[in-house]
Amino acid sequence: MKKTFLTLFLLVICFSGLQAQKKSVFYIEAGAAYSTFQDTKYSDVIYSGFGGKYGIGYLKESPKNIWGINLEIIAVNEKPSTHNGGSSPTFNVVLQTMYLRKIKDQLYVGATWDVMDVYFKTFEDLNKDRHFVSGSTLWASGIYSYKKFRFGLDLGLVSYFKEAPGFASIYPQQIVEKGNVNPQDDKQGTVLDFRNYQLKTIPNPVQVRTSIRYQLTKRFSIAYKWRLRKIKQIKNYPSTYGIHSLSVRYNITNKSK
Repeated sequence: MKKTFLTLFLLVICFSGLQAQKKSVFYIEAGAAYSTFQDTKYSDVIYSGFGGKYGIGYLKESPKNIWGINLEIIAVNEKPSTHNGGSSPTFNVVLQTMYLRKIKDQLYVGATWDVMDVYFKTFEDLNKDRHFVSGSTLWASGIYSYKKFRFGLDLGLVSYFKEAPGFASIYPQQIVEKGNVNPQDDKQGTVLDFRNYQLKTIPNPVQVRTSIRYQLTKRFSIAYKWRLRKIKQIKNYPSTYGIHSLSVRYNITNKSK
């Protein structure tokens, strides 16, 4: 009888421990960002600058999986590195969702889908010319936890995107080669014109994201993130940008059961 009672007691403790691992958080975050940009279609000049990062999201974790959704906004004021030109206000807005499954202790693997990703900048020293990359990307994602640290890695697999207008050409290489070019069509330089969107896979574009998060307290955590994107719309003339950010996250709600 005593052995049976002890066994039942241990099972209850273990079950309670597993249940306690299930948690959901609704959070906001803010911090600083540093970005760089180069479009070799028109120049080798590198633009860079500092700004802010802001986000809001929901994350749910269990012993078997992790999933969530979040909105991230980065606003940076870049300047050219070789001359005293005007500033270049730059914005990156990303709406994404993720789902990862546990494959071994503290290691989760799955996918992240950037449902919407818009990168937009204005060059005040070049007659307020614009550059933007808009689209959607599917990433292979992995998360590994070690004590209070959480390491993340994303590799872009497939993207449906458009880069425009640029300075040398607003048209992808394949559009130019087919002769489907109409310089008088202003709509081709807008985000909502889907005629020039392309479905591309790795290695064009090259897309990588990394992150390191440290859990300070139950409510607060701090994270460093880095993203690199390299696109070749015109052969041998890529455009490249990278974004570094350091932010603090606050869990408005932190439920466990």
